[in-house]
Amino acid sequence: MKKLFSSILKLKFDHIILFAIVFLVSISLYLSWKSPVAKALRDGRRINGLIIGTDWVDYARHSDTLIFVSYDPIRRFLDIISIPRDTKFSPQGYNFRRINEVYAYHFRTKKNHQIASREVCNSVESLLLNRVKIPLYMQINYSSFKKLIDLIGGLTIDIDEPMHYDDKAGKLHIHFETGKQHLDGEKALDYVRYRGRAGDVGRIFRQQRFIRAMLSSWKNLFFMWNLPKIIIIAVKEINTNLSLWDMLVIISELKEINVKNLRLSQLPGESKRGYWEPDIENCEGLMNTVLPQKDAIESKKSRIRIEVWNAAGVSKLAENVVWILRHHGYDVIDWGNFSVRQKKTIIKDLTGDLEAAQRISNILECGEVITRYDEKRFIDISVILGEDCKIITNTKTQN
Repeated sequence: MKKLFSSILKLKFDHIILFAIVFLVSISLYLSWKSPVAKALRDGRRINGLIIGTDWVDYARHSDTLIFVSYDPIRRFLDIISIPRDTKFSPQGYNFRRINEVYAYHFRTKKNHQIASREVCNSVESLLLNRVKIPLYMQINYSSFKKLIDLIGGLTIDIDEPMHYDDKAGKLHIHFETGKQHLDGEKALDYVRYRGRAGDVGRIFRQQRFIRAMLSSWKNLFFMWNLPKIIIIAVKEINTNLSLWDMLVIISELKEINVKNLRLSQLPGESKRGYWEPDIENCEGLMNTVLPQKDAIESKKSRIRIEVWNAAGVSKLAENVVWILRHHGYDVIDWGNFSVRQKKTIIKDLTGDLEAAQRISNILECGEVITRYDEKRFIDISVILGEDCKIITNTKTQN
């Protein structure tokens, strides 16, 4: 034994380093082989999962936020479908009225995060017309969310409307003024929880804006420096069926995603009597876009139909944009003034053609692109011009 120890001490330093590298590479190869996420990436298979954000209200955990995530590794394209918390959901055998009650019920009766999360995944599969299986989940609570945002250094968000809400009983006080603000974990949680006049639809829009900013932040050095701490928090405080290696693989992959390959959607439907009523036909259309059938024939429209609305309060802004878009060959079939003023230009992709909406954004040199699938409107893209539209300057000069 002493001879063996003595021999080890005589090894040159570079030999020890080489041995350590070989050992780490061997471990990495083994974990990559065992990881279902890494295997799916190698095989070019789509990866589906569900993010479950839970609150603690009236001594029960509700799924306050539900986000379906689907990643295509071949195209490096990430689809996100937000499920409104008030989505009407009444499966047989249960007294549920809303989708956010599913987690609360199963966690209360089974006292198990894994079982509750699995039941939520099954319920979301049903809402998505059973077109997809959701094998992976990640359940995160308010406290863990705040810690993770602090560890990535916070996020800078351009707040485009005053946000004020006070709930003394719930000890929730949200106050934001307009303009760019750097949000730490506490403020970030306030931002993604705020509902406002637009209700859950507005909240989902802000959450998706937050997701886009977060994906962009993953490339910064502060994030990489704190990655070990982030992983520790994820392992200790987030309930998930992802292994540590799975999470590292996902982080590594998402760091390389271009935000232009991020399609932010919402479960199609409409608000009715306090519920979000899913639109089955539009849900089918959205799922055909996200998960096209193998035998589906891709068709490109020769003319893209657009509507343009002036939410900037500037005279003849919509008319000027109509002229520009028609000059580029687009079919603008409706335009006018929007019902409310807004600071930011929004470009809504209504058919799942993200690239077409992004081209409009490039022409106007502004516009936040989101997908809100609605094939019943016979409009492909809806442009809502905000005060940030650069054409405003030209319009004022012309007038």
